[in-house]
Amino acid sequence: MTQPASTPSASPTSGQDFGRRLARVKTIAAVLIVVVAIAAGAIGYELHPASKTSSSGNISLTYFDDLAPSESSYMTSNVLPAFEAQYPNITVVYSNLAASNIVTEVQALVNGHDVGTTVIAEDNLVIGELIYGGYLMNMSSIASTFEPTTMIPSMAGIANYEIKAFGGTYFVPLRANVPLFWYNASALSAAGISAPPTTLAQLTSDAQILKAHNGNVGQLMFQGRGGASTPTELFQWLTQFGGNPMLFNNAGDIQAFQYLWNLSADFNPGYTQGYWGTYTGLANGGYAMVDYQWPYIYSDLLSLGMTNSEIGVYPGPSGPVNSDHLIGGDVLAMPKGETNVWAAEQFSHYLLSTPVQQGFIQNLSWPAVNAAAYNGLNATTLKVYGPLEQAIQNPVFRPPVAWISEWQTIMDNVWTTIIVNHASYGSIQGTLNSANQQLDSYLSTNYGSAVATAYEQGAYGPLIV
Repeated sequence: MTQPASTPSASPTSGQDFGRRLARVKTIAAVLIVVVAIAAGAIGYELHPASKTSSSGNISLTYFDDLAPSESSYMTSNVLPAFEAQYPNITVVYSNLAASNIVTEVQALVNGHDVGTTVIAEDNLVIGELIYGGYLMNMSSIASTFEPTTMIPSMAGIANYEIKAFGGTYFVPLRANVPLFWYNASALSAAGISAPPTTLAQLTSDAQILKAHNGNVGQLMFQGRGGASTPTELFQWLTQFGGNPMLFNNAGDIQAFQYLWNLSADFNPGYTQGYWGTYTGLANGGYAMVDYQWPYIYSDLLSLGMTNSEIGVYPGPSGPVNSDHLIGGDVLAMPKGETNVWAAEQFSHYLLSTPVQQGFIQNLSWPAVNAAAYNGLNATTLKVYGPLEQAIQNPVFRPPVAWISEWQTIMDNVWTTIIVNHASYGSIQGTLNSANQQLDSYLSTNYGSAVATAYEQGAYGPLIV
């Protein structure tokens, strides 16, 4: 039975609202300046000169990253061999690991005084665990040797935030990532839906129409299996309701879960196994809409036989309070104790260069952090870049806190209780209150009462830079 969710209030949910709006205006203005300049051919590409210090002898450089199979294949077949061709004395040892495993590996290398020459590409959320633990090198004195001067505004903003929050440059953005809403245009048309939903009311209506048209089988796929993917998707959902996902239980958080409780009646049955790699059903007719997936799936859907006209992609329906879009992606960092900083600089310089960044856009649909990489994009690339450009104008970041794993675990449990196990509608607020208290208690025990108090005051909310 569908329950009426309480109406979200558009009024500020905290004293940070004015700052959020002002920061967003500045970010949008900066984005527009960059876009106009690119269109006019006014932005040239220039890196600060790389270090003049060379390094002789053979060097083994370990590179950690967390990639899907198709992304990893492109990296090993194209990106890394081209670098080794430019630097014959540097051999890249590539290790593709989950973000949490990269943390464990780096900790072991630093603690064992065995870092060697290592560069990591780590999730911009998980990187906080390594910063707070003291495992990363402060790159403030060398970042200018490899960081593009044409960094896109939202990425420049997060870099500036990092300096204020941590007192130095411990990471540099490598690639942006923005979840987009995907659909099978032919499937929607067959059900009588002429355009994808732009509001949550339309999303509910379209999900019901598609379900009825397809033998009462839900056609909306959601990343609901837990792990890191579900909390990541929920972060954007709760933020668009004006919530603070880190708190779990403010008015917007409650209203978001009430809406999702109702919407889950029209989820595809496979949603409990949905995660970042779930999209093939869009091509084989298993479902018609995918509620947020990363841009890399575009090339995969083409390889699965979907035509460009069948693939529908756009930023997604607006939330009741805002249209904030979560900015994910990876950042470059170097562990403390590097034995050959020169080689690590050259590799980082290469990954952020215009040709490599443009290759990321064209072959993997990754939003580049180097603005110069957007020059001369072809029509196929623009299929995804257009929605990305729209979505990234309302950026929100997850706070890179050291205790993000505990937050994710609690959010997973909330999801399972409310949505998967379909607890009663009336118990939603109580479940979220309990989650808030659970994390408060964890922070008090492990990080002290000051951190717990700051948490309850909303200090660790969605980050608008």
